Amino acid sequence: MKIFKKRLLIAILCLFTMFALTGCDEEAPNFEYDKNIMINLSKSLVNQYYGLSDLSKDFILTDGEEYEKDLVKGFDLAEKTDKVGTMTGFDTSDSTVKFENGSNGTVICSIVLKFHNDAADSDSDRNRDVRVNITYKENKNYKAQYESIMKGFTTEAEQQGYTADQYAQMAGSENAAAFVEMYISQYYKLSVYDPVECEVTAIYSTSELLVNGAKNMGVGMGIVFLVLIFIAFIISLLKFVPRLLGQEKKKKEPEKKPQPAQAAAKSDKPVLPQPPATDGIAAQVPQVGEEVEDGELIAVITAALHAYLSEGGTTAVAHPPAYTASNDGLVVRSIRRVR
Repeated sequence: MKIFKKRLLIAILCLFTMFALTGCDEEAPNFEYDKNIMINLSKSLVNQYYGLSDLSKDFILTDGEEYEKDLVKGFDLAEKTDKVGTMTGFDTSDSTVKFENGSNGTVICSIVLKFHNDAADSDSDRNRDVRVNITYKENKNYKAQYESIMKGFTTEAEQQGYTADQYAQMAGSENAAAFVEMYISQYYKLSVYDPVECEVTAIYSTSELLVNGAKNMGVGMGIVFLVLIFIAFIISLLKFVPRLLGQEKKKKEPEKKPQPAQAAAKSDKPVLPQPPATDGIAAQVPQVGEEVEDGELIAVITAALHAYLSEGGTTAVAHPPAYTASNDGLVVRSIRRVR
């Protein structure tokens, strides 16, 4: 029983710690803002830059601010690519409107636009919503102008014997704050928050995103395999390149006649080398590159050695004998060149 109580106490402490850490994760806003004012300002920007003429779009894309270009490009992309159709209104319920901190001390306001497309096939395509994220920064100049104008407006109302709110209602505004905000917006062209950048994206369900991702993956893999097959086909053709180059080389270069030394190297029969013979013997010894038979080769070498040794190796034999006998009884009757 004691062990069970300890485990239960540990579980409760863990849950308490988890909830405490969850509360600590909530970030403080980068600056204090009024949600209703930021939502209304976002609606005003959407109405201002949605459905412009081509001439106005070209002017904004050329000379407009960065957030203006983002809105124009985003709406064009949603109409042409996502086929969202025509805007029918805003969805500013608490479940759809989001606020979060941006970079460099900004705040992002996210609202949802309702669209309808009668030409679409499915219900999801006919009622495709669009989310617009607008990043704002605090306009410090607006605050200074607001305080100055509010002070002057309150003083003037008191001089007339009214409160500031009564004086504003006489001018057609709900209260003094609304009158001053309208006055600054119209005459000073200032807003309490300055838009920095915008993002317009069509909203798709999780199943639609998975199906589109699978389609894109299939198309990408198909293209990769087709490219690999094409590369393999090109590589298989490379084996024919040396043959084609060899044929072209044969056509361009005429056939060269083989040199005597090359012809002798290709022949199966031995070639008689040039001996250091005298003048008389040189005429009878076959020259380099001439083919002779084995028996004749032996006879010629024997005769040349015998003639050279009989003369003492100093002079050449001017008139060799009709025949020559070697020590082993080999007789050379005649020498003739084999053609």
